[in-house]
Amino acid sequence: MENKLGLLVPYVAMILGLYIFHSGWLAFIIYHVLILIVMYFTKTLNQWKNLFKGWNTKIAILATIFGLVGGIILYLLAPMAGIRETITTNLSLIGLSGIPWLLFIIYHLAINSWFEESYWRGTFGSKKKGLVFTDVIFAGYHMLVLALFLKWHWIALSFVILTIAAWFWRQLVTKYEGLLLPTISHIAADASIMIVVYLLSI
Repeated sequence: MENKLGLLVPYVAMILGLYIFHSGWLAFIIYHVLILIVMYFTKTLNQWKNLFKGWNTKIAILATIFGLVGGIILYLLAPMAGIRETITTNLSLIGLSGIPWLLFIIYHLAINSWFEESYWRGTFGSKKKGLVFTDVIFAGYHMLVLALFLKWHWIALSFVILTIAAWFWRQLVTKYEGLLLPTISHIAADASIMIVVYLLSI
C-alpha cells in the first residue's frame, strides 16, 4: 500500500504547488521532500548509491543524444504550438519570472533528475522488458505541468514521448545495473528543455 501511495507523490505536489498555491517553486520542493519521505519509509534511500553505478561510454553518448532530442522537438514544435506567445505570462502566473525563474532553472537542473531516477527507476524500478504501470504514471504527472502551457493534442504527444523515455531509462538500469546512465540522459533532457523554455520566455 505504501508503494502504491508513493505513486501519487508528483500528482499531489503538482496539484498543491501549481493549481492551489500557483507556485512552481513550491510544487517541486513538495515533490522532492515527498520523494525523500517515501524513500525513507520504504527503506529505499540506499538507491542513492546506485546513482553512480552502471557506466558505458558509448551508451552514455547515445543516451545523452536521446535526452537532448526533447529540447530539439520542443524548439521545432514551439511555433506550431503557439508557446512563445503565452509562455512568459503562464510562467509568471506560477511565480517564475526574473531572478526566481533563473534560480528555479538552476535548482531544477541540479536536483530533479537525480531525485527522479532514484525514485522512479530505483524505488519503483522494474526489470520487465515491456511497458509497466510506473512508466505511464511517471509520464502522466508531467501532463499536469504541460496543461498550463499546451493544448490537449500537444499534451497527448508529450505523454507518448515521456512514456517512451521512462521505458528507455528503465531498460538502461536493468542492462547496466545502475542509475547513472538514465540520470545522465535525464539531465540532458531536462537541460535541453529548460534552456529552450528559457529562450522562448525572454
